[in-house]
Amino acid sequence: MRGCTQCGECLNVCPVFRRHRREEFSPKAKRLLLEPVNAGIETEGFTWDDVFALARLCAGCGRCKKACARKLSTADLLADVRAGHPHWSQRLWEMWIKHMGPLWPTVGFLAGLAPKGLTPKMLESSLATAKALVNPKNIRPWVRLARDGAPEDDTPVVLFSGCTARNVRPRWTRKAEALLRAAGYALLGADSFTCCGGTMHHAGQYAAMTAMRQANVEAWRALGKPRIAVFCASCHHGLADYADGFLEGAEAETWRRSLTPLSGLLGRMRAEPPAAGPAAYGYHQPCHWDADDDMPLLSRIMPGLVKGSGICCGMGGILKMTDPDLSASMAEACLREMPANVAHILTGCSGCAMQLAAYAREGVTVLHWLDVVEVDRG
Repeated sequence: MRGCTQCGECLNVCPVFRRHRREEFSPKAKRLLLEPVNAGIETEGFTWDDVFALARLCAGCGRCKKACARKLSTADLLADVRAGHPHWSQRLWEMWIKHMGPLWPTVGFLAGLAPKGLTPKMLESSLATAKALVNPKNIRPWVRLARDGAPEDDTPVVLFSGCTARNVRPRWTRKAEALLRAAGYALLGADSFTCCGGTMHHAGQYAAMTAMRQANVEAWRALGKPRIAVFCASCHHGLADYADGFLEGAEAETWRRSLTPLSGLLGRMRAEPPAAGPAAYGYHQPCHWDADDDMPLLSRIMPGLVKGSGICCGMGGILKMTDPDLSASMAEACLREMPANVAHILTGCSGCAMQLAAYAREGVTVLHWLDVVEVDRG
């Protein structure tokens, strides 16, 4: 495939370029500057500091690839650059994801104790995100779902919850399991799954990514290659990448077909509102949904959905560590582009839910849609 033609289509969709409005931060400029570095070609006057500055300015949203006529992914190029130029932040991010998950709630609690105004500005966005790790209280579901017919097929289903649900929002997993059982699916155990590895790819930690992929594929094989239900757009995106080179042939196609958004399995569920819900609520569409099954489901079971116009929440995996101020400014911009009259914002990505909850103004609640759905026990 030929390289970038510098057409500039990616500028229209890149959240980092939208924030900075500087040509060198656009996907096409990054490609022009970093492709020689990635190929091992010395570039006069282009230092490691320059490489690192550009490599960290990416949210990994993938919008540039979708807009590109040649389907070039600048996020993938930057991941390769990070892999070839290791930095301490990448290793620290790997440790945070792989080994510190059980401590995430404690970190969130401690962040909530930090006095306002006593921390350096660089830490404010990181503390805000940490506070969002604490479970919100007094969440009342808006709608009850009841089974309305048998599932479309009897293929067993295994639930892939992802790191955030496993470590700080276990109720999402319990709710998703209850919904699948209520819908009539045979649910298999998912204890052997680990992180999808997508955030390791973005960080350039390819060895960790490969180990995670291998563990998840082996778990899937051991279960008889069932359907995989996913309720996080970023997890779904990370898992979908397995079929693009990691798995091969018929197995790659079987894996691709097995991945199913949880909302796509709930088409036979009918809604019974248990109490008065909001007249209108905002919806943040995650970058990583190629085909969004969540929005049609929510529109059907909870009339009043208004989609925000923000293009990226700024979660960006390792971006949270390498440039927390940029990450925060992207979240704040995304929230400003939500309808002004909504007090509740829903999304279908674990990372987006945490990110937007960290920066939402007082009186606005950001939740995963699983938080406001309950199962009819009758």
